Amino acid sequence: MNPRVLMLTTYFRPIVGGVESNAERLARYLQNDGFPARVLTKRVTRALPDTETLDGVRIDRIGPLGERTGAGKWRLLPHTIVWLIRHRAAYDVVCVVDYRGIGIAAIVARAFTGRRVVVQAQTTGVLSGSNADAAFRGAGVAPAGLLGRMLKWPVLAVYRSADAFACISRDIERETQAAGIPQDRIHYLPNAIDMAQFHPPDSAERAVKRQQHDIPAGSVVCLYVGRLSREKGLMELMDAWNRIRPAHAVLLIAGPDMVGHDWNVGPQARELVERNGLTGSVRFLGSTTDVASLLRVADVFVQPSHFEALGLSAIEALASGVPVVSSAVGGLLDFIVDGDNGTLVPAQDPPALAAAIQALIADSGLRQRLAQRARASVLGEYDERAVFSRFGTLLRQLAEAHR
Repeated sequence: MNPRVLMLTTYFRPIVGGVESNAERLARYLQNDGFPARVLTKRVTRALPDTETLDGVRIDRIGPLGERTGAGKWRLLPHTIVWLIRHRAAYDVVCVVDYRGIGIAAIVARAFTGRRVVVQAQTTGVLSGSNADAAFRGAGVAPAGLLGRMLKWPVLAVYRSADAFACISRDIERETQAAGIPQDRIHYLPNAIDMAQFHPPDSAERAVKRQQHDIPAGSVVCLYVGRLSREKGLMELMDAWNRIRPAHAVLLIAGPDMVGHDWNVGPQARELVERNGLTGSVRFLGSTTDVASLLRVADVFVQPSHFEALGLSAIEALASGVPVVSSAVGGLLDFIVDGDNGTLVPAQDPPALAAAIQALIADSGLRQRLAQRARASVLGEYDERAVFSRFGTLLRQLAEAHR
């Protein structure tokens, strides 16, 4: 019998992001594959019920109300410990997606429940503690100083005691190894996608989709998908597009503003477009739940992130037969090969980004050559059926070890 899996994630549907998307798809896969799955997450608004069932997966929302913030990961922690102990008879193993903060709750509760815990980092710097360095500096504490190391040590020690580590990129896998985690507790399980949903369109489907999206005939479509956030490189993309000012290309920007967040650059991006007369070639589409449809009209996908643990949107683009222009950072280096399925440029370098985009807009032969290699480059390693199946095997092993 498969174990009952508790998916623990600070935020979940209807909040949409890479973390939430991965948690939702994994929970749905496990449920459909015979693993009773349940999601424990944070209350966000009063409009959402504390308990509901979606796609056969029960969702429990607990803790204080509040929109998505970094602090929410820590505010939820004590409530999660109490819930996990009280409901220990309802699950056999815990899977923590993005374990910053709440991973501590699962590991602390384990002392009372005995339930094994697998943690999955969705960003680099968790086990090294470097992702907290900016906050330390803001508080006047040197991250590498004695006080900084003393403050980090208890949290990192708890994280390192997890029963298993699911690494979504080779970069995170290397970081986990460098933290001294034994190799038998490290598992390479990248975020993955539904290859049946993301695929190259035939010419008829592409023509219909371009008409639906009102794409002018002969235009080259460049696409950005992601939060309108500083670290995603949106302002560098705006700068690059202003340098290019292409006559026969359009830039589609799909993603939500980060309202109330210090990194929100949506208003700045729209102001730059207005001020520089780019409204004819730049469209802000807002948040979307149908990225696959947009990729069927795209000729070039742009991922100009400052840093990226993996870059799932870029994998979706390649699976859809769309070449990628990307920053040469983090997990993007796992699957984007410069000159083979895309173009790599230095992060935060608008001139280099502009040159790479311009080259692909101007050269249809280059676009076609890169597109021909795109899907094959991600087809095996990032197919969710294979990756999630391995995840299920890991969860079985952990639950059996508890018994």
